[in-house]
Amino acid sequence: MDRLAEVQKMHSVDDSIGVCDFDISNYAVVSAWAAGCTWNEALAISGASPGDLARTLSRALDGLRQLGNLPYSPVRKMDGIPLTSPGIHPEVRRLCRDAARFLNRYPVRDPLALTDPSVDAVLLDLDELDSGADATPRLN
Repeated sequence: MDRLAEVQKMHSVDDSIGVCDFDISNYAVVSAWAAGCTWNEALAISGASPGDLARTLSRALDGLRQLGNLPYSPVRKMDGIPLTSPGIHPEVRRLCRDAARFLNRYPVRDPLALTDPSVDAVLLDLDELDSGADATPRLN
């Protein structure tokens, strides 16, 4: 949080909109879970009950899914470099979707998937078009 506040101050972010209420107290267990730790290891790291841990990881997963699906459409370009953007950068979206895939495993995994797995391939193609990269699909 201190680093975020420092960066916001360095870039003159208005105090009225720069207030951030992120709860980063669970970053260690979320990172460990995404890295592949076992459920028992995650419980030990968090010190939480199984239900609370599942809820924490599910919320992190939901947030990553939302960020991974935000639009990216530059308003204008100069020599191929976006000057302003109302959306999130394609690389950040890709990183969020990758992280969501790592988090989405039992017992956190949503038993009722709301999207078709082929949607990820379509989003990946759109990211490459947005960033001006080669339209050749990447395999993860």
